[in-house]
Amino acid sequence: MNMKEERVELRLKELRPLLSDLMEPDMKVFWSYLLLATFSAWASLGFLISKTSSLQFDFVFFCGFWVSVICVYHAVTFTHELAHLDQRRFGSFFWTWNILVGCLFAIPAFIYGDNHIDHHSKKYGTSLDPEYINFKKAPTLGLIEFLGMNLFLPYLGMVRFCILTPVSHLHSRLRQLVLREASFMGMKSRFARRISEDASVLKSWSIQEMVTFAYLWTLVLCVLAGRLHWSAIVVWASIITCVGVINGIRALAVTHKYFSMGDAPIPWSEHIEECIEIEKRGLSTLLFCPVGTQYHLTHHMFPAIPFHHLPEARRRLSPHFEKDSFYHANVRTGIIDGLRRFLQGVYS
Repeated sequence: MNMKEERVELRLKELRPLLSDLMEPDMKVFWSYLLLATFSAWASLGFLISKTSSLQFDFVFFCGFWVSVICVYHAVTFTHELAHLDQRRFGSFFWTWNILVGCLFAIPAFIYGDNHIDHHSKKYGTSLDPEYINFKKAPTLGLIEFLGMNLFLPYLGMVRFCILTPVSHLHSRLRQLVLREASFMGMKSRFARRISEDASVLKSWSIQEMVTFAYLWTLVLCVLAGRLHWSAIVVWASIITCVGVINGIRALAVTHKYFSMGDAPIPWSEHIEECIEIEKRGLSTLLFCPVGTQYHLTHHMFPAIPFHHLPEARRRLSPHFEKDSFYHANVRTGIIDGLRRFLQGVYS
């Protein structure tokens, strides 16, 4: 560890006591946010499906569609908090999210959680990090692939959970292949994930798969039986695609600079100095950076802080960093500013 590394780690160690009372999640905030976003998502989705049965694609339908996209986006983004939440302590919240949100939209928690924890480890910025792409190597192709894969997400989800879930249980090797190669969500279009050796964890994965399987086949069978118009599946898939694109743009604009050019682990000091965030909370930030995702730099410095305490953590930490330090230099004024500076960085 070099001197810069030691200084950064010592600085964070010194600052940690300032935030000791912010580490515990307030589950009333978690439940309120989740239920409001979830019920809004279900209500707007139900409205859209009722309109598709009569093929009424009018102005009201398209307004309802974008309301649904934002509501689903906010509900879905809780998968990030679940990755940092102790499932043994907060099992009811974990399973409620899966049943009401994750499984319904073909993104159960297990395809993201473990992978995200790797993003916070020494694997950050390497080929073993599922949430990091070196856009500098080929910016245009990288961006087309990253954002373009969202067009296929809902249909890949249908194949993964409607077909591969039952088929994977036919043989242990096939099961391992599906879990390793087709059970992750991140920035990369292909990634071989780690498979847990904990039997209770694998059981949880299987339950999540089965619930997703049941949801998706119910949707398909209702269409085949004439209970729902075929356009209901198109609406469901379009919402997932739009949510993926919006989340992808946010990830480019206010998460990291993506400057890593090699496969060697990035030193911790460079890791956190490469993170960025938005400090002020305007309407666009409220809509497009849900569940505290605007505070990505502070989150990487102290990953244990739950989303609703991040604004206060930012307020307490700010005075302890010089004006020209990375903690202030890596602040963006908003999504547009962040995206503009990201593109300048990868094309420079």
